[in-house]
Amino acid sequence: MVMACLIPWRAALRSGVVDDTFWHRAAGVWMLDHHHVMTHDVFSYTVLGERWTTPEWGYDVVLAQAVRSLGPVAFWLLSAGLAVLTILVLALRSRLVGAGWTWTGLLCIEVGAAITLYLDDRPQMFSYLFVALLLLLLTLARRRWWWLCPVPVMFVLWANLHGSFPLGLAILLLEVMAALLRPRWGRVSVRDPLPRGPIVATFVASGAATVLNPFGLGVYTSALGITFNQQVRALVVEWQSPDFHDPATLAVVAIPVAITVVFLAVSKRDVPAVELALAVFLLVSSLEAARFIPYFAIAWCALAASCPPLEEESLRPSLLVWPLVAVLGVSLLHGPWYPAGTPAPSVPVRAVAYLEHHRGRIFSTYLWSDYLDWVGRPVFVDGRTELYTDNGVLAQFLAIENLTTDPDTLLRSHHVDYVLWPPGTSLSLYLEHDARWHVVWRSGTAVVFHAARDAQTAQLVSPS
Repeated sequence: MVMACLIPWRAALRSGVVDDTFWHRAAGVWMLDHHHVMTHDVFSYTVLGERWTTPEWGYDVVLAQAVRSLGPVAFWLLSAGLAVLTILVLALRSRLVGAGWTWTGLLCIEVGAAITLYLDDRPQMFSYLFVALLLLLLTLARRRWWWLCPVPVMFVLWANLHGSFPLGLAILLLEVMAALLRPRWGRVSVRDPLPRGPIVATFVASGAATVLNPFGLGVYTSALGITFNQQVRALVVEWQSPDFHDPATLAVVAIPVAITVVFLAVSKRDVPAVELALAVFLLVSSLEAARFIPYFAIAWCALAASCPPLEEESLRPSLLVWPLVAVLGVSLLHGPWYPAGTPAPSVPVRAVAYLEHHRGRIFSTYLWSDYLDWVGRPVFVDGRTELYTDNGVLAQFLAIENLTTDPDTLLRSHHVDYVLWPPGTSLSLYLEHDARWHVVWRSGTAVVFHAARDAQTAQLVSPS
């Protein structure tokens, strides 16, 4: 269990700040400074002022305030720290349903590894914790129904932190169906169904609680709209099918599936229907979109805790465990690490520093634009992908990036002065041979082009 908690910390110490974290913090800073929720775009020059509905506004405020209050270490606490809490909640639930210490520890490693694959300072870290906490509260409610009382309160937080709250409602709906129907298919049955009245009331109250947010029912449009947005799926890797050429991804998905198949084939024990249905649903979702893999791992561990390979374990923890844990912990965390809050090496920090002394609109990559949000420069698009899909801006961005149209025409129509782009890519090579654009800054990470109307004042800068 300790080793499982160290896995995300190792990843957090060895990775800098990247991608969506930049705009999340920028949005949170804006809301703290202006003392109200951001409901319209303030970061772009393409859709400036357009309505923006997002349930993630609460996370943005939490991140910005945590960094102000605690300093850069808040970035680690909101990534690895939340991952550890999720693992501990899972461990507690596993022990409550009768899993032995060894099996509980192995399940913790599965969840720790799965979460680490998508570890970042992003609101889904709260979502992983909420899913694990919801499963724990439902388990406790089988003993005392009043453990259901905190569930609607959790959904108020969930609907204001991340758009995955419909998954929590789906879990409650499974419990309602199990309590009302009490189905049984062979060995698959409902174990200790929850009292019908309390679980139905909890489901209704939780659904109503999700509306307690600045956007009302609009959060459903945002949450479900992103899930089924084909442009988002085409552009964002985590919304695409997982890459099973990656050994870690293959392991956290294939090993649980193999264990479940063997258990169903060999064991004669009953299988809990709700946990099995949830694990199968999230497995299918994970095969469709890789971002669901941590949710699948949490759901599968909830199932596996009720179906351990050994009915009784003879091994028990002892004091001899701790010296071994200390040695393994030091070896796991040993090595170079990035200071908290430092941008990752892939972020063009020096190129953006150069542009800070030059006014004008910047066209940059989808991911680098998030860093421009961080430093306060207006962007063409950024990580808030859903904001740019219905108005055609994302299509224009992709047309420029992929050179399916003349980039000069679109860049000129948006009055773009600078292009910040990776060297050696199609767009960079095109602009290097375009008389309208001149290279004014170059490094191994990024190249900056300046429009020709100001070319006479531009000069090539070689960074030290």
